[in-house]
Amino acid sequence: MQEPHIADKNTPYWWEAAPVMPLPRQPVAKNLDVAIIGAGYAGLSAGLVLAREGRSVAAFDAMNPGEGASTRNGGITSGSIRPDHA
Repeated sequence: MQEPHIADKNTPYWWEAAPVMPLPRQPVAKNLDVAIIGAGYAGLSAGLVLAREGRSVAAFDAMNPGEGASTRNGGITSGSIRPDHA
């Protein structure tokens, strides 16, 4: 029996062509309507919807927006694309 092949790469291939630039720290407003913890796809989407509705929003993340789990498992963002195990 063959050993499974495991990918050692844990960053997206497009970062090689367009490296991610660290974002400078921004001052945070003292009064926010919404503070979002986590700037992945879900957090950024929620923040965008709220900002379009006129709310003051700030998203906080330990890394650059979309850099963490959202970048590595983007296939999970669509619940309709699943392998058929029937």
